[in-house]
Amino acid sequence: MSRKPGSLPIVAAVKALFHKALLSFGSDSSGYKASMKKLAFAFSVLVLGVGVAAADISSCQKSETACILDAAWGASLVLPDEKRARLTPAFLEIASGADEPQLITFWESRLAESASPAQSYPDYGWQKAEPLLREGGVAHLVRVAKDRAEPLNFGRADALLSAGTRLQADDPDASTTLNDALLDLTRAASSFEKPNLAHAAAELAMVRCDRERFEKALLYTDAPGNLRYAIWRARIEGNVLGLLDRIRAIDTDQDTREVRRVLEGYRAIQTFGYCDARKDQIGG
Repeated sequence: MSRKPGSLPIVAAVKALFHKALLSFGSDSSGYKASMKKLAFAFSVLVLGVGVAAADISSCQKSETACILDAAWGASLVLPDEKRARLTPAFLEIASGADEPQLITFWESRLAESASPAQSYPDYGWQKAEPLLREGGVAHLVRVAKDRAEPLNFGRADALLSAGTRLQADDPDASTTLNDALLDLTRAASSFEKPNLAHAAAELAMVRCDRERFEKALLYTDAPGNLRYAIWRARIEGNVLGLLDRIRAIDTDQDTREVRRVLEGYRAIQTFGYCDARKDQIGG
């Protein structure tokens, strides 16, 4: 990772200020006091500037995936061995998702287990949504979801999320309609169902690179500030490495949830890539 633009020039400028303050000592009392003030100010800014440069030097110099894995691994070290072992498949899945054979080899060696492709599961949401789309299109799907009619008397969040994700590439307007439907359902839902619908609305907005709807959905989730959502936001904005310090600061030894959120959140970046920086972000 390259240093932050201008960090070392800042330090150089502060050193020059420090030197100038030393040369400006006057022989009279007022000149002496003024020079001392300049010197104290220059010294304090010098310390700050050197700290910025030191932070640059300590930044991760590896690939993005390697940096995320290292930060998550460091955070997991506070967990008991048996709990940390539960994260092995998730670490290996992220390593396998990068086109870096040496990275996979490293993590297989560290975890003493071979990496394998991520296990695929049936998409039950799509199994419910697809027949409804064929029957009457997006409007019909939304109507059935709002009425809680069969087959969406349960699992409607997954159905709308799956349909919206699949339609995004070929019919982005339909995907937007489904995102809005999820938000509408969230606002009207019971306290029991609201977080699940909100999570689905946030995930679909992330897939669509829609910052405005993403932030609206987060307001109704159980933990809007958690690292999974922060990483999803980074996918929209374009730099997950800005979260490394926060990932390293995870210090809970109670469960694997926080580290798992990091790995599952980063999987979205591996799956979808970053939002196209050449286009204006929706709602940005």
